[in-house]
Amino acid sequence: MLGGESVFTLDVGSGTQDFMLFAEENIRNCPKAIMPSPTRILARKIERTKGDIFLHGYTMGGGAITFAVREHLKKYRVFATERAALTFADSLEKVRKMGVVIGEPEGEVTTIETKDVDMPFFSNLISKMGYEIPNYYIIAVQDHGFSPKISNRVFRFRMFEKLLKKNPSLENFLFHQKEIPQEFNRMRDAAQSVLDFANGEVFVVDTVFAAIAGCAMQVENFPALLANFGNSHLTAAIVDEELRIRALMEHHTPVLKRRGVDEIKRLLERFERGELSNEYVLNDEGHGCYCEEVLEVKERLCTGPNAHLSPFKEVSGDPMIVGNLGMMFMLERKLS
Repeated sequence: MLGGESVFTLDVGSGTQDFMLFAEENIRNCPKAIMPSPTRILARKIERTKGDIFLHGYTMGGGAITFAVREHLKKYRVFATERAALTFADSLEKVRKMGVVIGEPEGEVTTIETKDVDMPFFSNLISKMGYEIPNYYIIAVQDHGFSPKISNRVFRFRMFEKLLKKNPSLENFLFHQKEIPQEFNRMRDAAQSVLDFANGEVFVVDTVFAAIAGCAMQVENFPALLANFGNSHLTAAIVDEELRIRALMEHHTPVLKRRGVDEIKRLLERFERGELSNEYVLNDEGHGCYCEEVLEVKERLCTGPNAHLSPFKEVSGDPMIVGNLGMMFMLERKLS
């Protein structure tokens, strides 16, 4: 809880959405739920639909829904608003080339709302559990940034580097609804999907920094190397005792999985020694690398659904809510 008030947290991944309501003094009594991700839920809905569909709502995460739409287009028409269409690509021309008709639907269609946060569902859930609707909301999504002319892979890390040079404190990556960078259109729409339904203060953060913050809570000796082995990305950060990110690297988990644990270990060792350049990681099919200063790492921790690939010790407790705990940790620091 935050000053006696409950805090809603939702960590939206490609596979699951992890919900936790900080509404009890004893954190073990706080309600939590691990559910399929919004993109998977909507993908299943599309797969079950016979006939044309119309997508409207907010820009959300792609992945499963993008695959489902491509498959649906083999038999039926798909219409979408511009805002919903940006789920599939930053260029509307690319979306049109997929076969999606951008504009109002024609004829009989099944209407599907795109959104990362289903606030009517969560509001109903919270009310049925007997809790008050929160005043604070934190949403974590993975946002590559709006970049119709530049590779998302390149642009995402450029945004990270820009933010690090401005303020490397971990909580700087948690944005209040009024300070979300314009380039993070998915974050902005995630926040808006909450604000359109509920009153309160909304904060958003990238999923990888929520996970890293969750790891930081268990560090005993800084500087520490903290890594999130997600389904899509491996993100590693070297964090000092003031919780400033002094080095950051992001690669693609599927690429690294094909190479094996030994190669992953060597990559992380090189990162720790400051031997990786941004160009090397980019050319190696990753996102990038930034190093402000090489520090003597005293502890190494990891989390994520692919933590078994890591040479580091995994954080203790429920691995599915490390991001939720990290979000709450960041909010407390940001508001202190």
